[in-house]
Amino acid sequence: FALFVWVLVHFAGPVLKKFFADRAVTIRTALSRAQSAFAEAEDLANKAAARMAALAAELKKLADELEEETAFQVGKVADLAKSTAERIHRDTEMSSSALSEAAKRRVRAQLAESATSMASDLIGRNFQPSDQGRLINGFMDQLGSGDRP
Repeated sequence: FALFVWVLVHFAGPVLKKFFADRAVTIRTALSRAQSAFAEAEDLANKAAARMAALAAELKKLADELEEETAFQVGKVADLAKSTAERIHRDTEMSSSALSEAAKRRVRAQLAESATSMASDLIGRNFQPSDQGRLINGFMDQLGSGDRP
């Protein structure tokens, strides 16, 4: 048995030693790579968390800016609506005044036309030649005295 162990150690020992040395190097290399990959993954995770926090802050900032801009635009639209309503009100008052004045002028013109027509009919029916002479004499008297008719 001792001879078997000595042959095994003498011939297989260097091969086993080399196998276990190579295996240890492979394990150490894999462990080193795994540790560096883990460190890199942790670094990336930390950077991603920081970026997510920054994005959340930026999202809040954008939402606040959007809310401010919306409030500003709503105020602007409300002001424009108010000024437009006032302008429409003024235009309506002016239009109604103009229509009222035009209606009054039409009524006056119709009244004047009716009065002229009625006066013409009355004069045509009731005016005598003696009335014409009397009017002319009265007019001449007024001209002679300097009074206005």
